[in-house]
Amino acid sequence: MKPSVLSRLPSERDLNRWIRRLAVVLVVGAIAFTAFYVFDRWRPATPPIVDQQLVALEQAVRDDPSDIGSRGALADTYYEKGRYAEAIAQYNAILETDQFTERAHFGRAAAYLATGELDLATQDYLAVVDIAITGEMANVDPTLQAAYYNLGDIAMRQEKTDEAIGYLEKALTINRADADAMYLLATAYTAAGRPDEAVTLLRAAVAFVPTGWSEPYAAMAEAYTAGGKPELAAWAQAMADLSAGDVEAAKPALEALAGGPAALDAAVGLGLLNETAGDQAEAAIWYQKALDLDPENTTARMGLGRVTPGTAATVAPTGGSAQ
Repeated sequence: MKPSVLSRLPSERDLNRWIRRLAVVLVVGAIAFTAFYVFDRWRPATPPIVDQQLVALEQAVRDDPSDIGSRGALADTYYEKGRYAEAIAQYNAILETDQFTERAHFGRAAAYLATGELDLATQDYLAVVDIAITGEMANVDPTLQAAYYNLGDIAMRQEKTDEAIGYLEKALTINRADADAMYLLATAYTAAGRPDEAVTLLRAAVAFVPTGWSEPYAAMAEAYTAGGKPELAAWAQAMADLSAGDVEAAKPALEALAGGPAALDAAVGLGLLNETAGDQAEAAIWYQKALDLDPENTTARMGLGRVTPGTAATVAPTGGSAQ
């Protein structure tokens, strides 16, 4: 008697065993294929462009130690990558050749500043000043201006307010549109008990960057407080909040000031606030209120021109009133 079809079928236990074997075979095969594919396709990762440049510059300096151009580029690259000690070593080597001394002193000063070695940075920036001040284009030299600015910054960190004022005033003589120098000099004026001069500079600084930069407004609040003008201090603080993105704090504060001594500035501020929020109609209302108080207010005229094209003349901003 022939076995039935059912008797020739594998048992459930046999099926499970074959399934497990088949699974193992498939897994091993997949691993082998993947390993082959990866091995066949693998290539070393390409280093970032800056790293490639760094390697090339290091090799160029090794090949020709007298190549000042490559050494200077290597020093700058080390600085950009935060390898300040190595940058300083390269700037030292350049200075030993007595070539490109202004640039080497400037670069080494930046590296010293980054590592907190303020006295050494000061010495290098002063060396830059000694070289650049005799140049024919000293009155417009951006390197000289940057050296003065950084000397002022260091002096402020060291609480040498009078020195800072001297350096920063010289920086602004070269570039009167440097908002950073205006801000830093204003903080120095406030520290020196000269709040009115601080406010004048800060007003000029925010004319270039009316929103999105809270520090000048915060410094202005401090200067107005020192000068005994609380309403304007409150306005400046509200604008600092607005510039920092805190509209919920800025809006009610500005609205509360719209009927007092800071009414003009509050109206301009509310115009900027609503314009930034995309409410052009409300912005136009506040800009017009500002112009009703001061028809010559350039910030309001510019703002009204933006939110209602063709309504107002477009002229360069001056930062509004200077109360």
